[in-house]
Amino acid sequence: MKVKVFVEGGGNDNEDTITRCRQGFGAYCAKVAGEKSHPKIIPCGGRNQTFKKFENELKIKNAEEICALLVDAEAPVSAPSPTKHLEGRDRWHFSELDSPKVFLMVQAMEAWFLADREALAAFYGRGFLANSLPGNPTNVEAVLKDDIERSLRHASKPTTKGEYHKTKHGFALLALIDPARIGNASPHAKQFNNFLRNL
Repeated sequence: MKVKVFVEGGGNDNEDTITRCRQGFGAYCAKVAGEKSHPKIIPCGGRNQTFKKFENELKIKNAEEICALLVDAEAPVSAPSPTKHLEGRDRWHFSELDSPKVFLMVQAMEAWFLADREALAAFYGRGFLANSLPGNPTNVEAVLKDDIERSLRHASKPTTKGEYHKTKHGFALLALIDPARIGNASPHAKQFNNFLRNL
């Protein structure tokens, strides 16, 4: 059984960024899924592009494939499911898709990093202002999207790597963070981890 994970990010016009995205999410997924399964990561660029590619793939109805969608929530999630959240926020329609597997990074991918501050400190090294990061590392979904990236840029600015950059730093951090910590800090990440473990 082939497994494809359609992820928001990576762009579609820069091969280096696409490669970084694929490697970062691939390393994260491999830690969770283990040796038995190696999901194929498909970087899709923007949100709407990501949904369209996922939707088109599911409509093919290949019985030999499992397809999953992984996107930022972009906001607090109060809806009872990821599909309901995305239907309400993005006007995406899932009713014609057969049991879509949909997962959210809440409120953004960078929220996951706040759950593993040791990995952040190790990546940035001397000068990293870990104490300036917002929220509780055991409840990262409560941190507002607008605060996450701004705080990461501030905390990393004094380091030799410089300010946090999504494509230069974000995908490398994905490969370093501990999925167990992320799952414990984010119920939605835990759902994604459980999906990977059960492949």
